[in-house]
Amino acid sequence: MKNIFGKIWLVWYGIWFVGIFLLCYPFLYLLLLNQKTYRLADHLRKFWGKASSYLGLMIPQIHYEQKLDVKKQYVICPNHMSYIDIVTTGGFLPTFNFFMAKMELNKLPLFNIWFKTIDVPVQRESLRSAHGAFVKASDKLDQGASLIIFPEGRIPDDAPNLHKFKPGAFKLAIEKKIPIVPVTLVDNMERLNIETWSCLPGRMRMFVHAPIETAHLSIDDVPALQEQVYSIISSKLKELGVI
Repeated sequence: MKNIFGKIWLVWYGIWFVGIFLLCYPFLYLLLLNQKTYRLADHLRKFWGKASSYLGLMIPQIHYEQKLDVKKQYVICPNHMSYIDIVTTGGFLPTFNFFMAKMELNKLPLFNIWFKTIDVPVQRESLRSAHGAFVKASDKLDQGASLIIFPEGRIPDDAPNLHKFKPGAFKLAIEKKIPIVPVTLVDNMERLNIETWSCLPGRMRMFVHAPIETAHLSIDDVPALQEQVYSIISSKLKELGVI
């Protein structure tokens, strides 16, 4: 019965998710024609994420260890357990953001408008492609946006368990002297399970940990910073009984 309900709710949520996006699309198209209006496009992305979540009865509960300064830049590193992680972080984090995400999302009709403009697709299996993507991300950081990147690189097969973090996000944060923000997502696998392709209403807890300053760090500190962020997220997941 739960599985049947999950399939029905997936359709319900999908109607809102796709429907609101289609309503926003003409405005997004216009706003994404010019870099000067990317920030307005991001506001519209936040509206889309919030509206589809609330109408799908997926209710965010956001806990800040320290409020983020919307005027500052961050490299934001959440754990990854569901496709809805993108909606949660992109919709509810208050900063002006762009994503680095897998190349496959660039192939989705209409939705790929983000990866043709504000966001950066990356083919992690290709070292050349990955290097090029991080160069583009570096340029976008220079333009004033914050980066949201899932340091695991993909949704682990045994999610919600954490996989080893890749170093790219931490190198960028140190090179650009931008604070890095660990984010722990707790319930998103229950909200949208990609193995069973089912969806359930409920809370979406997101713990935004205090920013970690990188201005005093060098590239030699990348492994220690990786481990620090991993430990913060892992500890919160263990504290809450998720892993």
